[in-house]
Amino acid sequence: MANLMKNILKKSGKEMMKHHSDETQRLEVKLYFEGIKKYAQSIPEKRYPHQNRYIALLHLLSDSVSSLTRKRMEDESEPAVCEQGCDACCYFAVITVSRSELDEIRHYLNAKQDEEVGVILKRQWSDWETEKSSAIQPCPFLLKEQGHCSVYPVRPMACRLLLSSRKCSREDESSGEFQSCQKFTRLGWQEMPLRPDTLLKALESQRSGWLYFEPGKLLDQEKIDLKAFTPEELWTMLNPSASTKTEDDSMALSKKVNSPTIP
Repeated sequence: MANLMKNILKKSGKEMMKHHSDETQRLEVKLYFEGIKKYAQSIPEKRYPHQNRYIALLHLLSDSVSSLTRKRMEDESEPAVCEQGCDACCYFAVITVSRSELDEIRHYLNAKQDEEVGVILKRQWSDWETEKSSAIQPCPFLLKEQGHCSVYPVRPMACRLLLSSRKCSREDESSGEFQSCQKFTRLGWQEMPLRPDTLLKALESQRSGWLYFEPGKLLDQEKIDLKAFTPEELWTMLNPSASTKTEDDSMALSKKVNSPTIP
């Protein structure tokens, strides 16, 4: 991750700072994406197999903030304890996703996922309504028996930024067991040549067809609660005819075309 950041971001930090903005600046959507297009195109697909390369850039930035956060937590003697196989946040945290990121999840489920995972998800989703009444309802994309995220390579920014300084437990079925360290993450945003929250706002503005946007956090109406889906809505995500080819495909940064289609 450190080398990836150095090659993509640090060598061009001054130039990317042109697109680093506070919440009072109004930016033109088209010019914003033109300014960062080459960075999105340079991200390796092996680690970030996203159809939309701007979402890949968003998630690279988010992972970089997470790395900065881990370092800061270690420096302040509150090291992050999160590791592979830990899934408490998938149960207890409020898990939200932008509409642009949800498009990416749909594409990944249809284009990248293997048949066995699809069978497991279908079985889990068939019990979704029953589980919604539980205090420890998990994210619908968590493979519960394995403790593994089925869409991990394209998991949303909200998941990538979650860190805890203590081991989480589901033994007492208490939502208070997850200890988020967002105070460190917020500081990490300020250190980035390009803020991920600004890019996410731009993506949602582009998706809505706006010509301009004001940087800042997504509004409540711009976020989707992953735990609020109905079984029917979840099933459509595994239906290629309903979700792999949508009108939103034109907004993805094409791997075969030199420039993206931007309103």
